[in-house]
Amino acid sequence: MDFNELKTLCMKNNIPIIRDETFKFIENKILENNYSSILEIGTAYGYSSLLFSKIDCVKKIITIEKNESNYAIAKQIEDDKITFLLADAFTFECKEKFDLIFLDACKSNQEILVNKYLNNLNEKGLMVIDNIFLKKFANQQNLDRQKTRLIQKVHQFHNWLLQQKKFNVQIIDLDDGIALITKN
Repeated sequence: MDFNELKTLCMKNNIPIIRDETFKFIENKILENNYSSILEIGTAYGYSSLLFSKIDCVKKIITIEKNESNYAIAKQIEDDKITFLLADAFTFECKEKFDLIFLDACKSNQEILVNKYLNNLNEKGLMVIDNIFLKKFANQQNLDRQKTRLIQKVHQFHNWLLQQKKFNVQIIDLDDGIALITKN
């Protein structure tokens, strides 16, 4: 499956994908720092993994997805750099270190994932958290309870990030917002 087919399938099935400007920003960070290893939390259909795999300096991508049907679609991507894992990121045990960790999963419990996977980040590595603003809900009227709660959780997470002393945080207002985390 190529980029265009995968992108079309994602859009058809309402599967969120990394936005172009966000990808370009992350790609520049990867190239600037010559990052070679990536851990992705939240594969979905594997679109971002496929994009990352085309960056020359990237040699290894491990991507975790807990939804079996999403995983089955992602596994159709044939790329030697990508290892797809069917696992729950909250219980998965990872012993490896990575140059880049791309967190694009469960928006309601991101603090847990940040704390859990920060230990898997190389000293000069970067953790990127996508969609920290949830702008798609910003102008909607009469949001249901679940979406309202999700927005509250994301705002709490945003505030939690800004209060952290054990790592450095930079919030970038690009597309739907990204947070960049580096170790102190």
